[in-house]
Amino acid sequence: MLELKKVSIAYKDKQVLQNLSLTAKKGEIIGLVAPNGTGKTTLFKVISHSIKPDSGKVTVDKTYSYQSEKQQVAIHKQLTTFPDQSELFAELTGMDHLKLYADMWKGTRTHIPTLTASLKMDHYVKKKVKTYSLGMRQRLCFAMMVAADTKIMLLDEVMNGLDVENVAIISKQLLDFKQQDKLVFVASHLLENLDLYADRVLYLRDGQFIHEQRFHEKQSDYIKVGIKKDQYDQLCAAVSLPDNHVYLANRLLCIPFDVLSAEQQTEWIQRLLEYKGTDLTIGPLGTLEYYEKFYA
Repeated sequence: MLELKKVSIAYKDKQVLQNLSLTAKKGEIIGLVAPNGTGKTTLFKVISHSIKPDSGKVTVDKTYSYQSEKQQVAIHKQLTTFPDQSELFAELTGMDHLKLYADMWKGTRTHIPTLTASLKMDHYVKKKVKTYSLGMRQRLCFAMMVAADTKIMLLDEVMNGLDVENVAIISKQLLDFKQQDKLVFVASHLLENLDLYADRVLYLRDGQFIHEQRFHEKQSDYIKVGIKKDQYDQLCAAVSLPDNHVYLANRLLCIPFDVLSAEQQTEWIQRLLEYKGTDLTIGPLGTLEYYEKFYA
């Protein structure tokens, strides 16, 4: 449904994206993870043609690219990007904004009452935006994309400024998008939240994807226990840790589980249970743990 082929772009002397390739299909939610200033927003702008790459190509449905104005229009009928709060009109109501997006993309307003109810906006959506809190504005920006109802959605920090209840509301809506066969990209710093709905998470560094985490495929399990740095140093001095263990952010020791024999698994669990007051779990690394592995 969407393909990037060898996309590169540089600002002055800084290479932001370098020969980046990606294939994404309908019904996928793809998380994009990287520290600030390392290319997430640039990638979204290339996909939406807000900026033109130095080289490479973006193709939609194996047919449309940004090679002509006609094809640009065809792509933009299928794609929306998350609005910035600065793009909202203070003197218009939230409902005015939803109608605008629905008219421009969906071509009908019949779905608006259902979406405002599901996003719990009915008590303020008819008020002027100048009366909204930051969280209400953020939810309105998301609702505008729901109103557009396009096949491809680019969500850059959609959860910013939202409380726990609103994060849960939007997370549920994202799962609904998957059932509707939409292709959704989500760049977010709420890393553990990505684990709840993403099909895969891409980790970006030095202009390239350095890791792809697929949640619906078999992942390696680890024995995970929280221990302090001095405890970790003492453990390293006392025993030989497996070569492919990881110690993350001076807080979490992860011992590979699947490669151990049953006897070794029991020995390591018993040894790590000696650290009182810490939680011990067995499971794959999550998005937060991979982030700490690659960027800490």
